[in-house]
Amino acid sequence: MSERFKSNKNKKLQNAYGVWASKKDDKQIIAICLNDPEHEMAAFFGIAETGKKVCVVSFDMIKILDKKYTVLRKKKNPSNLSINTGKTNNFVTFTSGSTKKPKAILRSHKSWIYSFNKNGVLKSDTVAALGHLSHSLTLYAATEAMHIGANLIFTGLRPFGEPTIIYATPTLLKLVYKNNIIYPKVRKIFIGGGTFNDLDRDFCQRRFPNAEIKVFYGTAETSFITISDSKTPQNSVGLAYEGVKLEAINGEVFVTTPMIAENYLDKEVSMDVNMPFSTGETGHIDNNGYLFLEGRLDRAVNISDKIVHLDTLENDLMSLSGIKYAAVITIQDAKRGQKAFAAVCGEIASHPQISGIINLKEWPLLLSGKTDYIKVTALIKEAFHEK
Repeated sequence: MSERFKSNKNKKLQNAYGVWASKKDDKQIIAICLNDPEHEMAAFFGIAETGKKVCVVSFDMIKILDKKYTVLRKKKNPSNLSINTGKTNNFVTFTSGSTKKPKAILRSHKSWIYSFNKNGVLKSDTVAALGHLSHSLTLYAATEAMHIGANLIFTGLRPFGEPTIIYATPTLLKLVYKNNIIYPKVRKIFIGGGTFNDLDRDFCQRRFPNAEIKVFYGTAETSFITISDSKTPQNSVGLAYEGVKLEAINGEVFVTTPMIAENYLDKEVSMDVNMPFSTGETGHIDNNGYLFLEGRLDRAVNISDKIVHLDTLENDLMSLSGIKYAAVITIQDAKRGQKAFAAVCGEIASHPQISGIINLKEWPLLLSGKTDYIKVTALIKEAFHEK
């Protein structure tokens, strides 16, 4: 198996960025921010070929980068000059940053290449990568397509082209394909990065009648952990992805995987392909190997002397008719300890375990399509007079 990204797409443009990057300090990480996905992907492959560490960032992310990053802001013209290939094969991705500052993750090319030939994407396919390339799912989809040699399209927030494969979060999929057009050529949809409910599945089956819907659970550090299909039991996130070992130890979910990252750049946590890695989630595995998640460890809170999973409360709200989005947080109460408060988008909602709920007309979303919990938290605290 090849351990390096390789693509002949836009080769002369890749060369231009590779030649530019070869003149930069080897200790620097090249952060691509060009606001043009075709140039960003050409730069990603071209710079990766030099052996330098590279990442794609949004304009908002630039402000969190420190001095070890060199930001590429200007587009290059195609070049016939060849790239001097480097020996290292690492790149950088980021956690979503929905609840806190995004963490930078050091990855090897082979940790992604491992799954490229297992998802059924063919050279004859046209892959739609929804979202911004600073989001690891979007970058993965685009990198897989280019490495395999498939056609690649970027949709932004409007339908573009005729894809046969789509990678998306549930939110972005509905935002992009919210019209009533049917897309019969789509044969596979890979969905991750958010809750996928029965209404979402109904939407997909109506818009993409010939598509196999592959909902997966994973993290930015581990890539695919489980994948589900039409046979998966209700409320399960599926069976372990090929080559992945799942364990539930004292209710905490661990994964041993060949797709694990090298490390965080700040090296807070050790990662190893032979060692179990905590997903940060609680859950259990049934006798048939299906994984059922209960919620994130850091969102299990004590309310009135009972352990409550905020993710469960959010799912309760999302199950109500007319609720498009929901977010639940806790606010400290001087007399009663922690109390749950929420924001929703859609209809008016109530819940016996939630002390107050506000309704937002516009829902704060990240470029990945995930809820921006930092903004939602501020709005909830403002509504309930929390300073």
